[in-house]
Amino acid sequence: MPDRIACLGPEGSFSHLVAIQFASDVELHTLASVEEVFDWLADKPDARGIVPIENSSGGIIVATVDRLMQPACNLRIQEELTLDVKLALVGHNDRAIEVIYSHFMPFFHCDEWLKRNHPGARRVSVASTSQAAARAAEEPNAAAIGSRRNAERHGLDILQFPIEAGIANVTQFFLIGHAENAPSPRNIRTALAVELPDKPGILCAFLTPFSEAGVSLKRIESRPVRGQPNTYRFYIEIEGSEALPVVAGAMHKARAIASDIRNVGSYPTGRRFES
Repeated sequence: MPDRIACLGPEGSFSHLVAIQFASDVELHTLASVEEVFDWLADKPDARGIVPIENSSGGIIVATVDRLMQPACNLRIQEELTLDVKLALVGHNDRAIEVIYSHFMPFFHCDEWLKRNHPGARRVSVASTSQAAARAAEEPNAAAIGSRRNAERHGLDILQFPIEAGIANVTQFFLIGHAENAPSPRNIRTALAVELPDKPGILCAFLTPFSEAGVSLKRIESRPVRGQPNTYRFYIEIEGSEALPVVAGAMHKARAIASDIRNVGSYPTGRRFES
């Protein structure tokens, strides 16, 4: 276990909730953005960071993908952590709700519920659910959507919990650090930053060795290369690692097609936490 962990803050954010459950007795730093977590880790070889990668309702976290794909990035994914997100509406008992604060992802997940239950309330997106609760605490006719813990932290009442309990809502996070996991069959996923020649059908050609070997894809994202219009890198996650012969064989064929492949990390998954 590392002595220091940085995560996307502020305190009470979902990243913070994962961090305190993952490592409750380490020095914890809550930072204002994904970029700040990466920057803070740059010169701290023994520290680690926890950053979000995807929400099941809102999709991929572009800031995390972009930093991992930078050629100069010397950090590796060490583990994927999953948070089962249960959202609460927090505010002030017996007060009409005129405005609701939250991060954009909870708004996305709760859209239909809000239309049914608070159609007249104005929605205001802020940087985090913790910040949303802080804003709601300052206004008598405001509420916030986020973790129940934010109610206690900011002296608010829990007005509804859970919201849309019947719809699965998970957020996945990466534990990142300087050390690269040793090759192991336990590393059941591998992330790649891929550059391909500019040729028709090249992405299909690159993916074909994985398909023929029966290696499944988890995620695939194209991201523009800064300063090079119409040029892209691909972020691709595959099931398994090169410790498995079938994956190693597919990777050998794929490397012959790509201009460049950088392994961003082979890592285990499966640890789950609750909000």
